[in-house]
Amino acid sequence: MIFSDNETTDYFEIMVLVDSFVEANSASIVINEDKLFFMIKRIHADFPCINGANNANVFKKSAAFLCEFVGEQVVETFECVMSAELEKITNNGSAIIAFHIVTTMLNNATVQNGEKSIKNPIELSKHSYIDIIDALNDITLQRSFKLVTVLLEQLVYKSNCELQYDVKKLSIT
Repeated sequence: MIFSDNETTDYFEIMVLVDSFVEANSASIVINEDKLFFMIKRIHADFPCINGANNANVFKKSAAFLCEFVGEQVVETFECVMSAELEKITNNGSAIIAFHIVTTMLNNATVQNGEKSIKNPIELSKHSYIDIIDALNDITLQRSFKLVTVLLEQLVYKSNCELQYDVKKLSIT
């Protein structure tokens, strides 16, 4: 999972996931490795929650990574066959790669203090995927962390409804 106790481990796990995307999609991607490692060190040192990265839940860790990766524009070049709709999105490479990393790392991650794990991967329609990439293309940690945390949590709960607890109906029908 993102943010082990070791920054170097995190770096190599992320690079393995970038490589898996490249291989699966016949893509060509150049990552600014210095920016990536500095970003990981900064998140470890200054996590945006009171109790720090080690005590944050999987959704907060994922959101912090996603916001920083896109905000720092770690992807320098991104070439991949994609739909015309995705091609129109600026900074699409950073958002696509960061979302791939996060959604992959969420598979089988533990939630609710390690009591349960995410069994089903996130599923999206093509339209929703494009809209999410478009929404993520200019996020930053300072502006977007809380909303991205909620987005990731709800995407997981959509495919893993048994994980959601203390559910409240918001409207009366």
